[in-house]
Amino acid sequence: MIDVRKAVEEITPEITAMRNHIHENPELSMKEYNTCALLEEYVKKNVAYDRLKRVGETGLFFEIKGTKPGPDRILAFRGDIDALPIQEDPKMSPCSKVPGVMHACGHDIHGTINVGAASILSKCKDQFSGSLYFFIQPGEEILRGAQLFLDDPEIDFDKIDAVAALHCSPEIEAGTIGVRYGAILASVDEFYITVNGVGGHGAHCHTVRDPIVAASAMVAALQPVVSRETNPANSVVISVCSVHGGRAHNIVPDKVEMSGTARALNEADRDRAEASIKRIVASVAEAYRVTAEVKYIRDVPPFVCADEWVDRAIRAGEKMLGKENVVMMPHAAMGGDDCALLKGPRPGVFVRLGSHTPGGPYGSAHCPTYYSDSRSIPTGILTIVGIAADFLGFEID
Repeated sequence: MIDVRKAVEEITPEITAMRNHIHENPELSMKEYNTCALLEEYVKKNVAYDRLKRVGETGLFFEIKGTKPGPDRILAFRGDIDALPIQEDPKMSPCSKVPGVMHACGHDIHGTINVGAASILSKCKDQFSGSLYFFIQPGEEILRGAQLFLDDPEIDFDKIDAVAALHCSPEIEAGTIGVRYGAILASVDEFYITVNGVGGHGAHCHTVRDPIVAASAMVAALQPVVSRETNPANSVVISVCSVHGGRAHNIVPDKVEMSGTARALNEADRDRAEASIKRIVASVAEAYRVTAEVKYIRDVPPFVCADEWVDRAIRAGEKMLGKENVVMMPHAAMGGDDCALLKGPRPGVFVRLGSHTPGGPYGSAHCPTYYSDSRSIPTGILTIVGIAADFLGFEID
């Protein structure tokens, strides 16, 4: 039996250096070539894996199979690795060296803590039966990377018992983790609205069918879906985020194009939001004597944590980090993650990994001043190891 805390302490400098290198050299979604290669090299040198393969061009899958006789259970961990098209504030340290690209969501942490935890867990193979799968996933920011793993014929998702993921959270302090029963992340859907009218001279407004006025009415009319059609105890978001129409100050255009996002924490509210958007757009179009088309795309479902897996994360966190370092998140986030596709109908848990420096500045995700305190690295490794040990039923010091 290895001393896990000592082992984590020993590898933390190397994992931190690897994370800093990835942070300084970020790569956008589905282009994480160097990031994936670096993590793959670490796995080959430090993890006693039983299977290792690329998934797509920039994804990585590997398996650690226990050698102890017993049930063949499988737990999968996900760590995403892509960066965002954001210019990092030059005062940040470490800081991106790539213009217009930065790790503004902690994915540099996620990939490295997973391979670090795997290196420790692979030294415990004789203590458990079953397998641990690790998904080092590209393209989370565009919600496309998870599907690469789902489409890979060599990964048998039917045999996976549960899926767990850790994700940096600036809302809580580094050194802590946060959990929540039930939905912790929202569904993510896209909608595209095209409003077709009849353009003309802005001074001869009686001769046109103005798509800009109609589109404006649609934006306003969509908001009561949240305030008047949704149970106040639930959370739904409908945001129109882009509007394009017209090029001159005195010409009414023929067309306006809009796009937006819809979020919900359960499938019933998700279905209602889609139906309401389509109904309202059609009704407003008729009232304003224009026509409209709605393209609605369902991306990922809500991530709903199973109670027994939240209990497991709490037990693991309290054992590895101390009871005071496990917090209950007061509400779900309306952001989404395609890890929900990997989880699918099986149970699982999404753990918030504190990244905020105690007493230090707050850095919002997807912001030029986002940061992850390096203290989150050993915390994340210990949590992954603790969850795996609790599920597979082996003792750790």
